[in-house]
Amino acid sequence: MSVHRLYGELAASFVRYTAPDGLCAIAGADLDIFPASCFEGACAMLRKLRVAYYPGLDGPGVYSASNSTKLAIDANRVAQFVTDLSRTGEIPLPPIDEVLAAWVSRAANPGHVWVRRDPFVPHADSKPVIALLVELGYAKAYGDSVLWTDKMAPAMGLWWDENNLSHEEAEEREIDLDMRKALASIPEDVRHMALRDNVIGVLKALQARWVDGAWLADADTERPLWAVPHLVAAKRLVELVQDAGAVSVTDLN
Repeated sequence: MSVHRLYGELAASFVRYTAPDGLCAIAGADLDIFPASCFEGACAMLRKLRVAYYPGLDGPGVYSASNSTKLAIDANRVAQFVTDLSRTGEIPLPPIDEVLAAWVSRAANPGHVWVRRDPFVPHADSKPVIALLVELGYAKAYGDSVLWTDKMAPAMGLWWDENNLSHEEAEEREIDLDMRKALASIPEDVRHMALRDNVIGVLKALQARWVDGAWLADADTERPLWAVPHLVAAKRLVELVQDAGAVSVTDLN
């Protein structure tokens, strides 16, 4: 079954992302020693998949080539080894959604895969896994691009909400709606700043004067930082102002 091959390709992909020599690494090679969560998660999953082992730390917080996770078998054998483990079922492996979640966390870090719901072009290093995900219904192919399906939701718990919408896209939609409301009653001085592409000026105006869905005549100097619009909102408002009509000489003078 393809799910067995998926286990194998995911394991090979983890090695590709963590071993300095990639799939040319040999048994005993140190895997990535950086204590970042995405690297640690990938190494931890390789240990769960029985193709890496962990000699242990010399002391709390000490990371070195001598005590990092090590590859248990040659990298070029990993895919077939894990595929066979999954097929035989002799040794229990983590649920496939758990393995996928760890893989997405690592592969998304350099931008090789997308955690949003819109189509993306996968990086070459992720294509063996992506091909199997398409075959198994976790993704759909659209030419050179792919789009995640709802089947991917259990692996996307960090990035999607309960409605299987990505947190990032939901935030963008919220900002877009808020800035469209701001555009409807935008003060002339702010509109002129937007037409001049003065994003920082628009940002300062939003931070001081756009409060609870309305423009203030005077700046609100006591506004809490968590409630202040950020740069993404300012850029979106500039886009909306400029899209509303052609920039004229009169507008800019």
